[in-house]
Amino acid sequence: MKINSITLLRLSFIIGVIADAAVAINWFLISLGYPYASLISGFRGSGVDYEFAMLICSLFMLGWTAILFWGYFNPEERKGLLLITAILLFVSIILELIFFYQLLISNGFIIGIILRIALISKFSFSYFYSKNNSV
Repeated sequence: MKINSITLLRLSFIIGVIADAAVAINWFLISLGYPYASLISGFRGSGVDYEFAMLICSLFMLGWTAILFWGYFNPEERKGLLLITAILLFVSIILELIFFYQLLISNGFIIGIILRIALISKFSFSYFYSKNNSV
């Protein structure tokens, strides 16, 4: 059975939108002073500097959410966004493991890595499948 590559790409874009929107909301609430852990790392920071950094991060995450939502409407033409997103997710994991391993090691950190690996797999599969099975 052949999978429709457009449907696969659209599903990947929607999954990305949902994941990014959840993280953007989480980070925005952290920036307002709510004592939540980051959904990506499980890290709980404190202080005005951390809250300000989370505000800026939430705005950029909201921007990337909008970009992925835009990709949903013309997935074949914009499928490269999924590959870019997968690469950035991979780089985020590597950098956290190199520079922040001692700071972030917790169940939340491990779960965050597993979720990002799942997203990397989904986005990469969708990109390469659609590249080889164009409509």
